[in-house]
Amino acid sequence: MEGILDWLQNATRTAALIGRQVALSLRHNWGIGLLSIVLALSLWVFVTDRENPDRQGRVPGTIPIEVVNLPPDRAVFPPLNTTVTVRARAAESVFERLSADDFRASVDLSDLTGEEATVSVRVESLEPRAEVIDVSPSQVRVMLESVTSRTVPVQTRLVGAPLAGFEVQEITVEPTQAVVTGPESLVARVEAVVADVNLTQERTTFEQTLLLDIRDEGGGNIQGVLVTPESAIVRAEIVQLEFSAVFVVHPNVVGAPADGYNVTSIQVDPPFVSVSGPRQVFQSIDAVEGIMTEPVDIDGARDVVVRPVSLRLPPDASADQLRVTVRVTIEATRSFSVAPQVINLRSGLSATLNPPNVQVVLAGALLDLSAIDAGEIRAEVDLGGLEPGEHTVLLRVELPAETALVFPIEARVTIR
Repeated sequence: MEGILDWLQNATRTAALIGRQVALSLRHNWGIGLLSIVLALSLWVFVTDRENPDRQGRVPGTIPIEVVNLPPDRAVFPPLNTTVTVRARAAESVFERLSADDFRASVDLSDLTGEEATVSVRVESLEPRAEVIDVSPSQVRVMLESVTSRTVPVQTRLVGAPLAGFEVQEITVEPTQAVVTGPESLVARVEAVVADVNLTQERTTFEQTLLLDIRDEGGGNIQGVLVTPESAIVRAEIVQLEFSAVFVVHPNVVGAPADGYNVTSIQVDPPFVSVSGPRQVFQSIDAVEGIMTEPVDIDGARDVVVRPVSLRLPPDASADQLRVTVRVTIEATRSFSVAPQVINLRSGLSATLNPPNVQVVLAGALLDLSAIDAGEIRAEVDLGGLEPGEHTVLLRVELPAETALVFPIEARVTIR
């Protein structure tokens, strides 16, 4: 540590000694010192200029012209859409990074008194190290119009439609008028200010604050005119005029199969349909019966009957499916008189069936049915858990092979 301190003290004394020698030398030889400084600066400028020379040329891009000091009761019309190009000079390292954004072009209209004039374009460099040396065009033609205002109606334009079954009843807008301000020739073209109301798939009353567009007689937009206020409150009352509900399809089967045949099942595809219409439509539809089909005639049929048929819809009603397919299964049948057996009757009780025999109707192949004897059919009445009194009980039937019970069978039983 002491060695470092000694070294620093020696270095400081040496620097001070050199400084005193330089000061004494300059005091007695100031001319030589000044000449040395000038030569050094000249050398620095020369080297810098060789390494980073000036460059001049056209700046990429174009610069829009701004209008400044426009009298408050005047407007430039047609709008000044002219742009200018600029030639500039700067050190090469600066010039390479220049763009149109580094410059601002303007025309000063403070001294303009007539309706039109040719004015000079002033371009200012926003990059202090760049100098503007040429502007093209250097002058532009400017035309002025008086600024005027006019009151016009506020209108609405419907875009899209509400959800199916819904309708727009009334539209209100607030305010009903607006003021447009701008060049006389543009203001004269304004027919109205319009709010576009998008009601696509709406089903509830619509209320929003919407921006106003300025439109001419043909409905085109007009630019360059101001509107006050800029927006309006639009309210569209939407009501439901058409309703929908799902109903079962009731097949209307008419006629009777051939002798010895019966209907064993009826199927409808699809079994349900969605019906739409005004409110009064649904007052004429029975919710239990549903929608009836046109008749399906099975008179004299001996096999399956499949018919595509239309629906019988009330007036003013529509459905998501106007036709359905009805399938009526018809099979050979045979009826047997069978005396059911009572089972599981509590001890001490007696049971009487009224009538004592029931009709069991079986379906199947005609040959199979012909070979059946009534004794092969066993029917049981299960009275387990029943108290004395009259009861209606569903029978259990043991069927011969390859046959089916056409319809369930009930028995009336009196228990004493």
